[in-house]
Amino acid sequence: MRKTIWILSILTTSTLAAQSTDFMLGHPAYQVIELEEIRSSNGFNSTFRPFSRSASYSLLGENVTPYMRKELRTYTGDSTLSDKAFMKKLFKYPADLFYYKDENLELHVNPVIHFSYGKTNDAIGSTFVNSRGAEIRGRVDNKVAFYTMITENQARYPEYVNDVRDSTLVVPYEGFWKQFATTGVDFLRAQGYIDFGFSKSISAQLGFGKHFVGNGVRSLILSDYSNNYPYLRINTETKIFDYTNVFAELIAEARGGTFGLLGTGGFGKKYMAFHHLNIKLKPNLHIGLFESVMYGDSTGGLKVEYLNPIIFYRAVEQQNGSEDNAILGMDFKWNIKNRVSLYGQLVIDEMIIGEVLAGDGWWGNKQGFQLGAKYVDPFGVEDLILQAEVNRVRPYMYAHEDGFTSYSHYNLSLAHPLGANFTEYLGRASYRLSDQWSFEGMVMLASYGNDIGDVNYGRDILKNYTLRRPDGNGGSLEFGNTHLQGNKTDLTMLFFRASYMPRHNLFLDLDATLRKESDANGFIDTSTSVIGFSLRWNVPSRRYLF
Repeated sequence: MRKTIWILSILTTSTLAAQSTDFMLGHPAYQVIELEEIRSSNGFNSTFRPFSRSASYSLLGENVTPYMRKELRTYTGDSTLSDKAFMKKLFKYPADLFYYKDENLELHVNPVIHFSYGKTNDAIGSTFVNSRGAEIRGRVDNKVAFYTMITENQARYPEYVNDVRDSTLVVPYEGFWKQFATTGVDFLRAQGYIDFGFSKSISAQLGFGKHFVGNGVRSLILSDYSNNYPYLRINTETKIFDYTNVFAELIAEARGGTFGLLGTGGFGKKYMAFHHLNIKLKPNLHIGLFESVMYGDSTGGLKVEYLNPIIFYRAVEQQNGSEDNAILGMDFKWNIKNRVSLYGQLVIDEMIIGEVLAGDGWWGNKQGFQLGAKYVDPFGVEDLILQAEVNRVRPYMYAHEDGFTSYSHYNLSLAHPLGANFTEYLGRASYRLSDQWSFEGMVMLASYGNDIGDVNYGRDILKNYTLRRPDGNGGSLEFGNTHLQGNKTDLTMLFFRASYMPRHNLFLDLDATLRKESDANGFIDTSTSVIGFSLRWNVPSRRYLF
């Protein structure tokens, strides 16, 4: 990241514009923004997350709920004092444990706490999460925004989550971990950034965190399933388009043992260059084009040619000898009559039109697509969202020759949790009864083709895609590959959450998860149920749907 920091230092010689912090991924604000974005259809770019507080205020305008008025106090001017202030300094305002502001500095300090306990019917027996930490955000001179959060965590997850941990050596959504109390894990979670505005339209953020691209439950482009990573993000916003660049340093391979990831020696590094162009054809119709390239090897090192923010990565990758992994595609969002939103994604790792039309199962036809719809305020029920989504990804998508070029970070997918070679159907209902009460229910129906023994059928994106099904002559089969090939496995999940907020950003949750997984060859036949309660304070919600 040294070169990206050098670039940032040059850019900051320009005049800085006013900036704001972002709503972290999973923040309750996204429920409000999701509703209003479809109702207003005013050109808001909802595809690239996280959203900034200033952009969210521009979207909401006069439709700011009491909850959002407190969250956006910097912009709404809400000066309502809490009737539960402590020592006249703490909890002076409902949204913050401590708040300070003068002509140079705006500062918000809050505790981060998550306690949960659940019962399961698997061998684990019970689950828990115990997280404690702090969140600090603010602005300096109204020009530079900053954010940091750190938590210390112990957790015990259901057995199906542990299966992912054991196969990848990584806890989903997290990074480095150590064993805790035989069946639990212990880890630190940290994220933070500084945000600069260079002009009215261009800003940059240097940080450690992650992003999500899309309007669906899932993203086939870039998701938050893996660990945080260091990045430089450059945003360019105009009336007709939004352009986002992300330059990131990732972990190519994480090595571990029986009791967690090894802490001796550095993990191998790789790099990602990513750009996304969101074109506003109409306020309610957006088309997005994106491209990313993954590169690196055991010797490491940035490639200067990929730091060009407006270059076509695939062309550069070819000039380098096609040793890197370039992925491109498009997405769209179409809001109809302020009630319905249609969205989708098309992702192409490799495709030859002649081979697609031939229908002979060439392994290199690696594509994925998403199609979904949201319906807000159906049947006259205000603040209800109904959503349906389908995701389909062909075998060997996202994979490459090794972990240095696969579309992964810290041994986990940068896109969909199921990897590749799957089809998934999702249904979701989300209802905000009030600022205090909210409910969410989801159903997931998925099928995927798993490997059989050591044969790579294309689901595991960490495996070398040149080592496919053997052709009997010492090589791999080029043709005859089909979607869901391998050991066909069916996965069904039901999820429900009821949340009550007794005070600002303090949530009491009741969760229930039912999961059933079985395969065609009888290797897998599991049914898991998890019922749990949790207390969350300034912690976003998270689903373990995989």
